[in-house]
Amino acid sequence: MLLLVVALSSCGRGSRSAGAPIAAAALRGANVLLVTIDTLRADHVGAYGSALGATPTIDRLAREGLRFDVAYAHVPLTLPSHATIMTGLYPFANGVRDNGSFRFDGVKPTLAGELKRAGYRTGAFVGAFVLDARFGLNAGFDVYDDRVQGASANLDIVQRTAEAVLAAAYAWIAQSAMNPQSAMNPQSAMNPQSTIPNPQPIRTPQSAIRNVPWFAWVHLYDPHEPYTPPEPFAARYAADPYSGEIAYADAALGSFLDRLKTAGALDRTLVVIASDHGESLGEHGERTHGLFAYESTLRVPLVVWAPGVVAPGVVSSPARLVDVAPTMLDLVGAPAAAADGRSLRPLVGGDPAPDSDPGSYFEALNANLTRNWAPLEGIVRNRVKLVDLPIPELYDLDADPHETKNLYASQRDRGRDLEARLDRLDAARAQPVPRPGPLDGDADARLRSLGYVVGGATRPARAFTAADDPKRLVHLNTMLDDAAGALARGDATAAAATLEAAIRERPDLTIAYDRLAFVLRGAGHIGDAVALLDRAARGGHADRALLRSLGAMLRDAGELARSIAVLEPLAKEDPGDLQTLDALGQAYVRAHRPRDAEAMFRRVLAASPNASATWNNLGSLYLGENRPAEAFDALTMAVAINPDLPGAHNGLGVVYARRGELARAEAEWRRALALRPDDADARANLEQVQRRER
Repeated sequence: MLLLVVALSSCGRGSRSAGAPIAAAALRGANVLLVTIDTLRADHVGAYGSALGATPTIDRLAREGLRFDVAYAHVPLTLPSHATIMTGLYPFANGVRDNGSFRFDGVKPTLAGELKRAGYRTGAFVGAFVLDARFGLNAGFDVYDDRVQGASANLDIVQRTAEAVLAAAYAWIAQSAMNPQSAMNPQSAMNPQSTIPNPQPIRTPQSAIRNVPWFAWVHLYDPHEPYTPPEPFAARYAADPYSGEIAYADAALGSFLDRLKTAGALDRTLVVIASDHGESLGEHGERTHGLFAYESTLRVPLVVWAPGVVAPGVVSSPARLVDVAPTMLDLVGAPAAAADGRSLRPLVGGDPAPDSDPGSYFEALNANLTRNWAPLEGIVRNRVKLVDLPIPELYDLDADPHETKNLYASQRDRGRDLEARLDRLDAARAQPVPRPGPLDGDADARLRSLGYVVGGATRPARAFTAADDPKRLVHLNTMLDDAAGALARGDATAAAATLEAAIRERPDLTIAYDRLAFVLRGAGHIGDAVALLDRAARGGHADRALLRSLGAMLRDAGELARSIAVLEPLAKEDPGDLQTLDALGQAYVRAHRPRDAEAMFRRVLAASPNASATWNNLGSLYLGENRPAEAFDALTMAVAINPDLPGAHNGLGVVYARRGELARAEAEWRRALALRPDDADARANLEQVQRRER
């Protein structure tokens, strides 16, 4: 291994790059730890100038390693941003453009896959459902631990804490170091691609896996909204809970790294710390992220740490998240496929070349996909940023770091190079955004719980005007956020009033109809919900998602013939729309068409074997058909995937009761009531058995 010379002192932005030069493959055979901290703004990290004191762990790693002073994300959303990290490809090249409605196809090379080919054991540990294996980023991983829980029916937040994620990661790393054979088994119990609960690991002789390096990806979701840090961080940051979440995640990371160091697992390990995107925190009228692409959501921290090999320093040349995978592969000497990114290793230890900035492409398409607003794309290079919208924007980031003065009209010449560079991407960008991948109803509900709205199928191309520019419509985005906040506080009346006002202002705001119908249904006004969606559909404001919601509402209102009439054409038009198949299956159950219902549920499970709600629906169907053995298998599968499904526990209680195992039946019903105290079926079943026992 090449040992580097004593570190140079660190430097700030715009100064000479510091740190000693690093040879290619200087960390050949080293372990690799990638930590991504969701929604972490660079300016909230001490090493990037924050005085909040929230990030002592990251600050220490930055002092002891390389800090890239300017690093850019390419999409201000979790799934597509992590797809760029894992592939080194821009979103239009890796095919993942939004949360939930897109799935990485697994065909293109990934960081995990290349390291696995190089002989690494690979494990991933993610903190939120938005990175569930069904969205494809499990490609190349032996173990993909996405065991986040939450009952989709009542939209609990589907995430897990940093401590829970890091505990799982530590256990795997320690197991890899001391008894790695089960970590090499791609069908381990932590791999959600397996539909067998707790399969037995494949045993490999210890001699065959001695000294095999590991690659672990750890994803911490805590700084993402809602900001609810635990104590003592909640009290310490009472006025700034977002920073409290950052402080909690940083402290948990520090404890994790200390444990690894004590176990000797950091002795020869490359550690990379990054964020997938930042948070607007009200800047430019955006409360969170995903709508715009200003510095608050695109600037992210990036730190590389490997004492004795990577000398401390600060690199002023711009870095990008597409550069992360090529850089890591370069450092450990693993081959890398062609990518949009480049290795950052050659930038260390010298003055940046005058034309060394390749530019960084970015996009934010969620509002286009879910609201039919103008798509946002752009490029930033040499501290000048172009935002391509119907009302174009151009910013000098050195003179105007908060992007308050749009120079496009007055200094258009400064943007010509950026426009030309963006035009050169047209061959790829001009292709239609592909039809989103299949998404089952369980996945849709879990994503809603995280505040994400999943777009429907690709819309027809049209010309967008200034009236469609997100800058002109950001107040409507705020209204949607306000309605969600009111509903979270239990104020359905305020939520409904806000959504009604949004619809009056923009009658084509399809998402507002869908959300208002959800509010009305939750308040017990399902007839009003049906009427609302029916009016939207007849007024020409429906997309697939709204029609699917209409079909489901009609089903729950007892209008089964109309429900099936709405859902069947949707299922025929797009057989990959798993939400529609599941909704249609439920309608068939209520219409006493069990064979058709079973066929729909089986089609969903063939494409998404971890759709726990569909396993529950199938189990309920089998119970109604008096097929107890098959019901037991389906319901057991449902709770193995998601232990927090009250309906599945109630169904298992019924199976046990029919077998005469009343104690086990009561335990399942009590579990269902603990999860959902208003579960009338579970309560009635429990009371009936208790009356018999008296």
